[in-house]
Amino acid sequence: MKSNAYFFASEQDVYNYFGNYPGKSRTLENMHAHWKQRLLDYMTGKKTLPFTYDPFFKMVFNPDRNPERLSSFLSSILGKEVQVIDILPVEHTLHDGNSLVIMDLLVRLNDGSRANVEIQKYGAAFPSQRMSCYSADSLMQEYEWAKAHTKDATFDYRNVNKVYTIVIYETSPSEYTEAAQYGEYIHHGMVRFPSHLSLDMLQEYFIINLDIFNNTDYTRDRSILCGWLRFLTTENMADVDAVISAHPWLREIYEDVANYMRDPKEVLGMWSKTLQELDKGAVQLYWDQLHEQIKDAEVKYAALNAVLEETSATLQEKKAALQESEAALQEKDIALQEKDVALQEKDVALQEKDVALQEKDVALQERDSEIARLKSELFAYKKNNS
Repeated sequence: MKSNAYFFASEQDVYNYFGNYPGKSRTLENMHAHWKQRLLDYMTGKKTLPFTYDPFFKMVFNPDRNPERLSSFLSSILGKEVQVIDILPVEHTLHDGNSLVIMDLLVRLNDGSRANVEIQKYGAAFPSQRMSCYSADSLMQEYEWAKAHTKDATFDYRNVNKVYTIVIYETSPSEYTEAAQYGEYIHHGMVRFPSHLSLDMLQEYFIINLDIFNNTDYTRDRSILCGWLRFLTTENMADVDAVISAHPWLREIYEDVANYMRDPKEVLGMWSKTLQELDKGAVQLYWDQLHEQIKDAEVKYAALNAVLEETSATLQEKKAALQESEAALQEKDIALQEKDVALQEKDVALQEKDVALQEKDVALQERDSEIARLKSELFAYKKNNS
C-alpha cells in the first residue's frame, strides 16, 4: 500500500521530533514499554493503529465524516442493510468500568432499532450474565425513549424497537473454546421457544471472537464482514497489501488512516488517552479478578476443611476401632497366658506322676529281684535236704 503520508525513518527520528515538544516528549518517555513500542512501530510505518480501541475505532468509523463505514460494518454483522442515523449518548448505560471496555458505541439505525457495540479486551471480565444485563438496560432505555416520543396520549408497547447487543472479544472467554475447534468466530442469539410458538422478541445478540477469527482459515472469504474483521485485527503493515488484495474497498480507508500521521502530536495524545482509560480499567479488573480469586480460595478452603473434618472423623473412628481391637487382643493374650500357666501346671503334675511311676517300677523291680533270690535259696535248701 502506498500513501503520501509522512512516516519517520527511524525511532530516533520520532524521539528527535517530540524533543521539540517537552510535554509530548515526557508523555512518550513515561509510556509503558509495550505501548511505546507499538506507537513507535506505527510512526515508523511498521504497524497499523490499534483499531479496536475507542479513539482509533471512532476515528475510522466517525459517522459525521464517514457514515457509510459504520453502516457497512453493522450491516455485515446483522446480515441486513442498515444505516446509522444517530449516535446515542452512553452516559446513562450500565457501564460500571469493571469489564475493561476498550470501545463502546450506542447507535440508532434507520429501522428504529438500537445497537450497542462493545469491544472487550478480556472476555473473562464480560460473562454472559453481564451481557444479559447490558441488553436489558438497552431495552429499558429504548422503552423509555419510545414512551417519551409517543405522539398520541396512548403508549403502545409495539412502539418499542428491537435492541441489538454486539460484543466483540479480543481475548475470548473459556466458554468459546469448543466453538474455536470448529472455527466459529461469530454467534447470533435470540429468544427462541422449543415449541412451535414463534414470537419476535426485542433482544438479539451478536458475539464476535477476534482471536478465534485470527486462527481461522478465512483467506478465501471475500465477505464484507471478513474484510472489516481483517481490518480490525491486522497489525503488521507488511500484511496490509494482502488484505487490500482480498478486499480492494479497504484501500481508501488504509490511506485515510495513513494520512493521519500528518499530525503525530495528535496521534500521541489519542494514544495517551487510550492508555489512561486502559490503566483505570486494568486496575479495576485486577481487583475484580483478585476478589474472584479470594472467593474461589474461600470456597476451596471450605471444601478442603470439610474434607479434612470428615477425614479426621474417619481417623477417630478407625482409632477407636483399633483401640477396641487392641483391648480384645490384650484379653486374648491374658487368656492365652492363663492357658499356658495351666498347661505348665499340668506338665509339672505329669512329671511328678512320671517320677512316682518310676519309683514304683524300681520298687517292683527290687521286689521281683528279692522274690527271685528267695526262690533260688528255697530251691537250693530243698535240694540239699532231699
